[in-house]
Amino acid sequence: MIQNSKIKQELNILDKKENRFLNKDVIEGNFKSKIHEKIPEGLEGVLNKAFIKAFEIVFNKGSLIIEKSFNKEKINLDYEVNKFMLDYKENHANIKKIDEYSKKANVVNNLFTTSVGTGMGILGLGIPDIPLFVATILRGIYQISLSYGFDYTSKEEQIYILRLIRIALVKNSEEKKKYNEELKNKESYKVQLENEIKKTAKIMADSLLIEKFIQGIPLIGVIGGAINNSIYRKISNFCMIKYKKRYLIDKLNK
Repeated sequence: MIQNSKIKQELNILDKKENRFLNKDVIEGNFKSKIHEKIPEGLEGVLNKAFIKAFEIVFNKGSLIIEKSFNKEKINLDYEVNKFMLDYKENHANIKKIDEYSKKANVVNNLFTTSVGTGMGILGLGIPDIPLFVATILRGIYQISLSYGFDYTSKEEQIYILRLIRIALVKNSEEKKKYNEELKNKESYKVQLENEIKKTAKIMADSLLIEKFIQGIPLIGVIGGAINNSIYRKISNFCMIKYKKRYLIDKLNK
């Protein structure tokens, strides 16, 4: 059908974006390699524990607080309106319309992560911003999920979100693909949330080890804003691809 062809075209574009992301290895340059040698032993363990604690706090107690920072009802209403428009007429304009809220939210969250990272960096504090950084990342993903019609409150969806973060931050392309395949395995979601938090925290600690060490150096750590912004954009951009794909695939299958 002509209508379905528009959705299929958009899915082809999203597939290409996803494949580019999954096939990209992150290689540390000489500069980062030299810094790595100066990192104190045990810092990665400290980071790991900080990320675990941050995720536990947000998932167990912080979701309601995060929800107060955005208008959940408005996002749901916008989703229903955009869904109605796309049901009425499947064209590129209406397909793009469903992206509007998540893109606007990303701009705001990017600015916030930058300002927090910069402020902490000036003070020479790389680790204290982790709870706020994790909360902002999850806030952004929650907004993205809602804008495509998915409820982030279930245990399965929280596991899905943690796995998206892992894929976005892991450096090896083969690991990215492995974790991506894991997303499709429904049986793999019958696990403890705590285990998924630990796996994601470990990858975040590894991915941000050098960056948080630099951010902890007064004045030099002013680049913390750029660090937080880069990580947030990487995660949020990948989440937008995956959630939009889920939405369009579900629509095709109805």
